[in-house]
Amino acid sequence: MKKNSLSVLITTHLYQYPSMELRDVYKLIYQSVMGPAHILEDEAKAFLYLRAEFEDNYQGFEKSIFSDISLEHELVRVHIPIYKNTGSADQLYDMVRQTATRINPNKTVLNNYWNVLGNLIEEHRFVNFSIDDYKTLTNLLQEQDFPHLSHSEKYKKLYKPSYRIVLKEMVKKYSS
Repeated sequence: MKKNSLSVLITTHLYQYPSMELRDVYKLIYQSVMGPAHILEDEAKAFLYLRAEFEDNYQGFEKSIFSDISLEHELVRVHIPIYKNTGSADQLYDMVRQTATRINPNKTVLNNYWNVLGNLIEEHRFVNFSIDDYKTLTNLLQEQDFPHLSHSEKYKKLYKPSYRIVLKEMVKKYSS
């Protein structure tokens, strides 16, 4: 089941973001398994960054309020340029905090999904990624105990990501 759900998630995101690099796939898996807790390590700073993104006039690449990133949990990326038309920074921050309290980050599960990705790459399911690049990134991830990573520079330049990770049910709750 993990193999199929991971394959569908990555395929869906590659369709939306065809220039995704392997580190962007890792970030997707990381967020899907670990949730948003990493962003709350410094809550004051996290809220300031969120407020700044709300004040930015960038219209964004995204067309919908959120993108599904569900693997272990029903999580979504709430796209700030769209969400700010109907919601506030305070609401989104509250959703992130509530999500973080309900998700138990698990690096073993993250590692398992990462290994499944390696199998999918070896099976040539994703022509965008080479097994050599996968092994190189895996070595880095293992050395650093599977840390949170930023998007690739290419992804940032092309898609200008501006989002927060929350449980899907919370978006529905705040949107209704």
